[in-house]
Amino acid sequence: MEFNRTKKESNNEKAFRLTLWILSILSVVFALVNIPKQGNISEIRQEIKNTTKQIIITRQQAQNNSPLFAANNFNLTDQEKTATDRLSQGLQTTFGGLKTENDFKTQKNKIQSLMGKKFANFFVVYNPETSYLKNNEVHVYFNNVKDIHHAKVFAYTQYEVKKGTGSEPLSIAFNFDYDLTTQKVNSYKLVTFSTSDVLKNEGSNQ
Repeated sequence: MEFNRTKKESNNEKAFRLTLWILSILSVVFALVNIPKQGNISEIRQEIKNTTKQIIITRQQAQNNSPLFAANNFNLTDQEKTATDRLSQGLQTTFGGLKTENDFKTQKNKIQSLMGKKFANFFVVYNPETSYLKNNEVHVYFNNVKDIHHAKVFAYTQYEVKKGTGSEPLSIAFNFDYDLTTQKVNSYKLVTFSTSDVLKNEGSNQ
């Protein structure tokens, strides 16, 4: 019985050692297969250099475009006020300030300088079926400015157009991408357009 147990243990030890050898050989083979070739190492190093360079460039651009960067000598409050005045004037004129066909012709260049060419070409188009009466209000809001060349602005205006013998209140809202250094609209996106039916149902439930 003792002999059989010793023999059994010896066989187990052999099997265990064989398993270890197989695992060791497989590990060595796997390591050899996955050792990068010299060319691959060079490519990896170059990729790391390129990535590091891009990180530095991106960081520098973000710093240069920040209103907090001292070298910009940039007064964010003043520039936001100027932008607010320009956008307000552009929206007030476009939606409520153009009364006649001649107004559309003579005011288009002014609106284009304030709001951009794309905006003017789309909205400053005379339509005899739409008669603006007045602009009631304009509100301009800046998001937290991180890039002075691409400030995010939300603007809303409410105005009235002629409807029958009376008037109809309308409202329209935009998101603007705005360059505070040049005081120019980079791009705009129409967010909402509300008719009188919608406006009557807007408000608080309190």
